[in-house]
Amino acid sequence: MHDNLPSMAESTILEEPTTLASDNPEITAMYKAGMHFGYSKTRRHPGMRPYIFGTKSNVEVFDLFRVFPKVQETLDAVRALGMAGKTLLFVGTKASAREAVEAVAKELHMPYVTQRWLGGTLTNFKIITERVQYWQDLKRQKESGELKKYTKHEQTKFSQHITKLEYMFGGLEELKRIPHALVVVDLKEESLAVREARRRDVEVIALSNTDTDPLLATHIIPGNDNAKASISYVLQKIADAYKEGILQKSLTPEPLPETTSQTGEQK
Repeated sequence: MHDNLPSMAESTILEEPTTLASDNPEITAMYKAGMHFGYSKTRRHPGMRPYIFGTKSNVEVFDLFRVFPKVQETLDAVRALGMAGKTLLFVGTKASAREAVEAVAKELHMPYVTQRWLGGTLTNFKIITERVQYWQDLKRQKESGELKKYTKHEQTKFSQHITKLEYMFGGLEELKRIPHALVVVDLKEESLAVREARRRDVEVIALSNTDTDPLLATHIIPGNDNAKASISYVLQKIADAYKEGILQKSLTPEPLPETTSQTGEQK
């Protein structure tokens, strides 16, 4: 074992794998974020078996060396989305995911859902966007003082209505078109969103634990989808990859128009 890494035994899960090499800083960071913690063996989906290292007290532990290539594959895909300027919709409604999902989405100026996925967000997109616009219009009227022409009782009703709409649609004001990809924390928790995305041919990028089917995602990162540290680590890597894609695009020179060899005219 390496002295500079805590052993898994000290975490009361599993002794540190002898293959865990400290010269790979990414795997070390994944380990420290707790990405290796899975669920009980009885909850395991068969599709996650290739990514599992072993068990201790019926709790499964991810093999980070097998997870790492999936992380890199996913980040490459996100980088390409960044270069193309595609829209990502971040989805994480369970308590441990909400803060990180909102923070990363705002960092990228992308839409997000952290409270409850509204059925039809993708499959009935036009109606949802109309409701979001209605909420935005009401909020603007309140901020500009236009609602002061109503009685105090009516103004209170408007305020309560705006609060309700904000709970339902908060985060979706940046969603101007069907997103190119969903970034999901926990495929099982967000099963409705995933089903809608698959129906609309929207890519699904997911961090998901041992109890889910990895084939439901276009790009899967098998790992701990319940701990804040693990969720924050993965989402920040996704945000950084997207920004790298934007930067690569800005540094890529525009191709020159092709010309004919004889006349020099554009083709």
